[in-house]
Amino acid sequence: MNDATRPLWRKVLPDFPRVRYTVHAGANHWAEWAAALPALALPYRPAQAVREFEARAARACGCRNAIAFGAGRMALHAILEAMDIGPGDEIVVPGFTCTVVPNAMVYRGIRPVYADIDPVTFNVDPACVERAVTPRTRALYVQHTFGVTADVDALREIARRHGLRVIEDLAHSLGASAGGRAHGSLGDAGFFSTDRTKVVNTHLGGCAVTDDDALAARLARAQLLAPDPGPLVARRMVASFLADVACRAPGAFWIGRPMLGALRRAGVLFTWSDETWNALPPGYPYPCRLLPALAAVGISQMDRLERNLRHRRAIARWLEERIGWYGARLAGRFDEQAWLRYSFLVRDPEAFEARFGARIDLGRWFPHNLFGRPVDTRAVGYEPGCCPVAERTARHVVNFPTHERVPAGFLAGLWDRHGDWLLGQRLAAGPG
Repeated sequence: MNDATRPLWRKVLPDFPRVRYTVHAGANHWAEWAAALPALALPYRPAQAVREFEARAARACGCRNAIAFGAGRMALHAILEAMDIGPGDEIVVPGFTCTVVPNAMVYRGIRPVYADIDPVTFNVDPACVERAVTPRTRALYVQHTFGVTADVDALREIARRHGLRVIEDLAHSLGASAGGRAHGSLGDAGFFSTDRTKVVNTHLGGCAVTDDDALAARLARAQLLAPDPGPLVARRMVASFLADVACRAPGAFWIGRPMLGALRRAGVLFTWSDETWNALPPGYPYPCRLLPALAAVGISQMDRLERNLRHRRAIARWLEERIGWYGARLAGRFDEQAWLRYSFLVRDPEAFEARFGARIDLGRWFPHNLFGRPVDTRAVGYEPGCCPVAERTARHVVNFPTHERVPAGFLAGLWDRHGDWLLGQRLAAGPG
């Protein structure tokens, strides 16, 4: 049936009455939703929730100090300020990342220098990092892409030889470990995000972590000086959390999707929107503080982190047994990873989405090697063609969600119908 002959009700509610899974809000449960509901009236109480969330974050990351902000990108910006990295300085970053990472650097006058990635793990290649270091380099940026540990030992050795700071990005890997050490404790400072696509979800939020007490004191001062988002924005944040959890429930998504669209058009919902900005965004404070109402959700999420990770690891292992993307690279270390998503390369990502999209609202993640910035990459210092493996990855990467709302039995049914096709589509890892 084409669009011209499709009934109006089917155009308005294309998923009715199908159960459909999404990649968002997968770690939340209804008790959190009910607890957050009163915050529509009082979004700033209780403020003590932020301190309790920070204590749990520090424990999860094996660090003495955690300092919360309104977003992971804001925590990164605060780390750069606390480290006194600024105009004229350089930081080596992966050529496959979200654009909010180089944005936070550009906002401070820092030049991001891009290094290509490993074609299997999608993490930065230490050999490329070594070549990117210059006399102006002040730090290495270590990202654990899709929840899989980067080659931290090699990167720390490069940093040691060149006298560089190590900034750890565990936005995808909260709860993971490497050799018994938690992600977040592997560099001089780290940060994570708690937005709706991440391991834990408060809709918006983030946290810096460190064992460096002097650095933590500077981060705490940055937090103290950061404003609250304001009462109107705060209520929109809470409304966005409530709407996302309810409307993206698998059995409700057929009606939830159009409801989210209507709420967005009405200006009820809120998210950060600085992906394509080349200077500090004018529409809201950057950085700002974490909303206490969302911190309260974060406490609940942290208390369930181990259960969350067990499910993700079970889903990822089930997929790995069939797809085999990571192979020997993670031998003996598979269950150390966070597995935000299980990611691999296929010949035709659009065909993958078309085939699996009827039951999973996938989207493309990351369809551009600086995700969120499909054009104008030179504004954040990226010269097209400089990271060919990263660009090939962006053209071909696909991923399955691993969160708790996705049951393993559901994937088994999909595999029975589409597994042979998928294995025929799987690409080999290789250079650009």
